[in-house]
Amino acid sequence: MKKQFLLLFAMMMAMCSYGQVWKRATLERAPFKAPLMTNRAPITPGEGQIWWGYMSESDLGTSDGIGIGQSNVPFLAGICIPANHELIGGSTIKAVRVYVREGLANTMKDVSVWVSKTLPASLDAADYVQSVSSLADGANDIELTTPFAVDNQSFYIGYAVTSSNNYPIMCCGTEDVPNAFLIYAPGNIDWQDLYGYGFGKLAFQILVDGVELTNNNATPSDFGTSYVLKGESVTIPVKITNNGKDDITSISYTITTGSSTTEEMTISVDNLPFNSSANVLIPFDADDEAKKYIKTLTITKVNGEANQATQNSAQGAIITITEKPVPVPVVEEFTGTWCGYCPYGFVGMEKTHETFGNKVVLIAAHNSDPMEITDYNPIMSRVSGFPSSFINRVIDAYPSASTLNYYLNAILESITIADIQASAMWTSDDKTEISIDTKTKFVYSDDNGQYGIAYVLIEDGMTGTGSDWKQANYLSGGSGDPDMEFWYNSGSKVSGLTFNFVAVGAWDIANGVSGSVNSAINAGEVQNYNFKADITSKSTIQDKSKLTVATLLIDQTTGGIVNAAQVAIQDFNPTAVTGIQDTTATEAARYTLDGRQVTAPQHGLNIIRLSDGTVKKIMVK
Repeated sequence: MKKQFLLLFAMMMAMCSYGQVWKRATLERAPFKAPLMTNRAPITPGEGQIWWGYMSESDLGTSDGIGIGQSNVPFLAGICIPANHELIGGSTIKAVRVYVREGLANTMKDVSVWVSKTLPASLDAADYVQSVSSLADGANDIELTTPFAVDNQSFYIGYAVTSSNNYPIMCCGTEDVPNAFLIYAPGNIDWQDLYGYGFGKLAFQILVDGVELTNNNATPSDFGTSYVLKGESVTIPVKITNNGKDDITSISYTITTGSSTTEEMTISVDNLPFNSSANVLIPFDADDEAKKYIKTLTITKVNGEANQATQNSAQGAIITITEKPVPVPVVEEFTGTWCGYCPYGFVGMEKTHETFGNKVVLIAAHNSDPMEITDYNPIMSRVSGFPSSFINRVIDAYPSASTLNYYLNAILESITIADIQASAMWTSDDKTEISIDTKTKFVYSDDNGQYGIAYVLIEDGMTGTGSDWKQANYLSGGSGDPDMEFWYNSGSKVSGLTFNFVAVGAWDIANGVSGSVNSAINAGEVQNYNFKADITSKSTIQDKSKLTVATLLIDQTTGGIVNAAQVAIQDFNPTAVTGIQDTTATEAARYTLDGRQVTAPQHGLNIIRLSDGTVKKIMVK
């Protein structure tokens, strides 16, 4: 099973390019753990040389193998070094270190080391390939016959192997890092950077020659966006990497906001050795105004001496807020009846609904089956495999019950920046149009907010006959997960299913409707918006009585979902009065108090339905 790590606000893009086509259902972690043996053929670094990698020795305490659950599959695995790397840029690569889990060395064949300036379409396409006669369990140090001069260029380096074991590629560590684990299995998975998928780092290092290490060198990483209530403070974990010879035991830093810089502060750090990283907790105070402010953290000293890092600063943002809205996470599951592993998502969504109820919005977006809708294509185009899911469109998670539960619990305890409420009503008895009212309230001010509201029509209880409605089931005959017993005991095709949470219509699903949220945002101010959803072309709908409407508040700068609301659709009621009035709306219909439609004002109370779907009452004397 994949390890799961919390990525609450953003999934960073890796610094090197890679392919995006990947059937993630086929990439798995080994179902067991194996200890790592000691290095059998160590190369001791000489003067000006270091062993370097995105991983460190401490990461080996949590090591596993990954593969596609099949033997004798050729793999290429590697890492990417971006151009002008602070440590590696002017060096020469003399050797590589490949780690092999215990008991696997004798399963491996066709082993090679490769280096390439671009990701190779095959091993032969790499710029440099060196065959390796054999590997041993543990760490294998392999000297390059022709050392590779980096010359400040971007490049890829790794190894290729075929194994009779299903899970031959060793991963390690509890943190994903961009560029630290790239994998390719021709004919099975295209090149993919596994950052953000919970596999950790590739157990792989390089011997670098020509490195001049400074003594005290602490490099901080950008720390994203955090939220803090006005008058309080927030402690943010800032990742700091030691690129110097000496262990880091303390750092001094300043925080700059605009033209204002704090006094220098000093805090202790648990002995952080070379080529290791740690999250150091840094407190940030709320600002006086409920706004977003960019913060620059500068590490001025390391161990009491001047910080010698070329990159000694990192940035993030602090948003001071006035209150804590209740977050409603959105799970968008991507599935299809043709997908044999999609029963995991089928069960995951049902279990999630049982656990969280209306605290979470669940949307099943189908692909290439009778429930597919083209409205969801802008989001479907981002999907890298089936089954999969987006949580608030910032977390890409396997849609099993345990994985969804893990992330959703964390999000429900987190802070969001806006509240959204909604109501929906049919605009006539023929139920061809829905009037959707929203009330959006932000808890901080922004002069140039970029947000929009997207709308999704969701149907429960969908059924159908015919082969396209039969769910493919690769779990038939399996065992191990009590939640999947039905699927283990079913055949390879399962008919008679009832599909819930199905997206049967959507409007402006990627960025939200233009103008649905004002760009000028004032903390605490309620913004009203009315949207008319015409469903006459939504042919996927089976039963209008089983429809609900989800409203998604979209951050147009990141594409993430800020908050959401899901409501049932009320029957058309000409006497109902909504809470939102549009001064530009015109009279569409007029009714007497007993519901009779009239064409002219009548004495007594008149019920007027406006062109925007809202209703008001007027007394005519």
